Amino acid sequence: MRDLRPARIHLYRPQNQLGDLLLNVPAIRAVRERYPDARLTLIVGAQNAPAVSGQPWADEVRVLRGRGALAAARAALTLEAPPDLAIYFTTVSYSVSSALLMARSAARERIGFDPSRYGRRDWAALTRAVSYPAESVHQSEVSMALARAAGAANVPAPPHYLPDPELLSHAPAGVAYLHPGAGKLKNRWPVERFAAVASGLIAQGLEVQVIEGPQDSGTAEALSAKVGRPLEVIHGETIPMLAARFARAALYVGNDTGPLHLAGAVGCPTIGIYGWSDPREWKPVGSRVRAIRAEDGKLESVGAGSVLEAAREFLEGGG
Repeated sequence: MRDLRPARIHLYRPQNQLGDLLLNVPAIRAVRERYPDARLTLIVGAQNAPAVSGQPWADEVRVLRGRGALAAARAALTLEAPPDLAIYFTTVSYSVSSALLMARSAARERIGFDPSRYGRRDWAALTRAVSYPAESVHQSEVSMALARAAGAANVPAPPHYLPDPELLSHAPAGVAYLHPGAGKLKNRWPVERFAAVASGLIAQGLEVQVIEGPQDSGTAEALSAKVGRPLEVIHGETIPMLAARFARAALYVGNDTGPLHLAGAVGCPTIGIYGWSDPREWKPVGSRVRAIRAEDGKLESVGAGSVLEAAREFLEGGG
């Protein structure tokens, strides 16, 4: 690729999965560090906009609303001068609206994975189609393949997400957060195992609080019932406030969901519980992350004892 020296960069990550976005962040930061003087605009879905606004690796955040050609046409009306470089970050899915918007941007260089992998035509009009990594590698490394194609060689050190300092002052310190829910039911570890972990942490003198998202209705109540005592429930919290909570937490234990990735990204001691999805590809990025998975790959085969042992190692300073 020719020497770009870009003054304007557009990075497209329109899908709304928080965890997938956070797996892209090391690559986004790599582009930021490779071109520190460029104006970097991040294009995201509406649900993820609060997660990235105010982060130092993006000068501007724009929201792509809707799907398909109409969404791309509406968003194109807000574009200014063509960027010098545009990158379309994809993981397991392909957004036609984002690809069309990238083509409409008329960027000098348009980099993305070869769309034939997704069974799609090249709606983004790529100037450089990158081969998707052939081997099973961590998703952060998948994204780095695109960053390297744009000239960014180094993966920045964690943490990859910086909490709002003002919100940090309102977050309690030393709490152990458990998240027994998940949008995908097949990602939910049995609630009685979470209860065993909660009881074990309480016995060690920790304050345990429960995270309950909009798709988790009833999980916190079920956990408290299994523990035999009411646990404080955190629900309706913004992503920036959750990040502040996790940054000051003693521990986070949860299923493979967005909050798990957020906890890992801020540097919280984080334990993720995995079944069908492989943590070698999907565990959070961060320096203090442990993934627990049974040898048979079944979520129900993960015992509470292995999770409590990992928690003990973190709490004793060995994580």
